[in-house]
Amino acid sequence: MENKCKDCGICCLNTDMILSEQDISLILNNYPSNDLQREDFIFINKNGLFQLKNIEDHCVFFDAAIKKCKIYHAHPQGCRFYPLIYDIDKNKCVLDKDCPRTHLFYQNNNKIKRYCKKIKKFIREQLHINI
Repeated sequence: MENKCKDCGICCLNTDMILSEQDISLILNNYPSNDLQREDFIFINKNGLFQLKNIEDHCVFFDAAIKKCKIYHAHPQGCRFYPLIYDIDKNKCVLDKDCPRTHLFYQNNNKIKRYCKKIKKFIREQLHINI
């Protein structure tokens, strides 16, 4: 959470971030200490998908005191796409209304469309969800 996200962290509160196997491997292989285990940061949600744990109402990797991600260099793909998200109910990509700085990330529709294609590909190929 550098530059655009400085002193914010709203996206890290009560997150529902779904993780791919690649996300999990990236985190495990880049975490500063070697004692991190999968069960320390993921759980299997009601849909059978890996999901990032929340501790005290925020992502397990979010340092609430300084509003920074402890794994920014290896944060999950969904975090990298954020604040653009795929709304399954609407069957389309939308900017998350909870983010107060969406205008800093996706300034035009062409960029939104380009990244929406990437999100859909990620969902299909890495999360194995048919959309």
